Amino acid sequence: MHSPQTHISSSITKLVFGLTLTLALLYSLFVLGYSWLIEDNIFNRLVAQQVSLIEQEYRDSGKIGAPQGRMYNLHKGWNEVPSEIKETHQKEPNRVEFNLSNGKTFHLAKFYLGNEEYVLLADVAGFEVSRDYLTTVVTWLGLFSLFTCSIIALLAWKMGRNISMPIEHLADAVRKVDSGDLTALKELAKHMPNNEVSTLAQAITKSLTELNDALSREVHFTKDISHEIRTPISVLQNVLSQTQLTNETIERQENLSISLNTQSVKQMKNATEALSQTTHVLLALARNESSFTECLSLNRLLENCVLNHFGLNHTANGQLLDLNINMPSKDVTISANRNLLEILVNNLLSNVVTHASGPHVEIILNESSLRFTNEFKRPLPENFEASGVRGLGSQGIGQGLSLIERICDTCQWQFLVNTNHKQGLFSVEVVFINK
Repeated sequence: MHSPQTHISSSITKLVFGLTLTLALLYSLFVLGYSWLIEDNIFNRLVAQQVSLIEQEYRDSGKIGAPQGRMYNLHKGWNEVPSEIKETHQKEPNRVEFNLSNGKTFHLAKFYLGNEEYVLLADVAGFEVSRDYLTTVVTWLGLFSLFTCSIIALLAWKMGRNISMPIEHLADAVRKVDSGDLTALKELAKHMPNNEVSTLAQAITKSLTELNDALSREVHFTKDISHEIRTPISVLQNVLSQTQLTNETIERQENLSISLNTQSVKQMKNATEALSQTTHVLLALARNESSFTECLSLNRLLENCVLNHFGLNHTANGQLLDLNINMPSKDVTISANRNLLEILVNNLLSNVVTHASGPHVEIILNESSLRFTNEFKRPLPENFEASGVRGLGSQGIGQGLSLIERICDTCQWQFLVNTNHKQGLFSVEVVFINK
């Protein structure tokens, strides 16, 4: 299930709005905290100033004067101090502000006159303004934050639209590209702003142009190869169907004779059928028409391919090979396209017949993979798995491993190649498990 599509402008607006709202809230908290801090420090300084006046009068006259102001209460010792303040002070000796259960707030200062300890309490409940104006301040800060966020959100939306509009137009143009017509996309790329979006538009246009050119070449190639290969195959099949499998001499123009015995005609027919099947599979790969699958026995298919492989059974190189085939007694079954799987196995066998440097060949089939291992002495070319790359002295067209890899990619199998230079062994393994 796909998540709903989002727009760049909306994302930018949400990001900037969220950041602005966060900063506004932090600023509001800072203002409130700072106002309380200022107020508390003013009260503490007033109390400290009153203590200084009392100490100064005691030094000058030896008398303890009364505090100046109705908010102050001077106590000798802690006996007359309210119990709540006394208990809290015992727990927190350095605390100077005390909030009582009756709603009053006191600021405290303790000092010594002679050998006696005195406690000065300041009842500041009637002088606190931060608490009285808290609702008003919070309301104004909220309105200010809302106004600021609204302005910033509008600017962010405007900025987001300016940034996202070219990208959205480019996305719409790419989405509407149909039948290889890139005229609208090329025209749009010319009018893009001169920044990274313009570079992106030009890169997309170039990539789609190259892709269309490659697709056009592939389409023409598929049509051409379909005609150029199928036509001679059809002619050859018609000639073979009209030829009697006897030792008669077929007269041709220029009075040349070719003796066709039963074995020769059979070999030609098998080769023609193999060529026809290969062409069919190659065209299926090119047209992506290889989705039909069926349940196949790998044991039987491998056995049939080995018994019917022309190069393995009817060539000098094939006759020299000693195949060691290991497979389980129980059938190994997979769901695959029969033609593709036969082409894959036959190409693996042809690769062994053509390139094996020694007689020993090991074929191992298990429940999940098929591996061919042969001896090799000739140096391998670089990137030997690529299409058109041939080994030294090879008479092929360099499509063996490339075709095997293409079939594996089509069927979503793993294609593994391993070379052991010390032992001189070359292995190709196909793992029949989806990538």
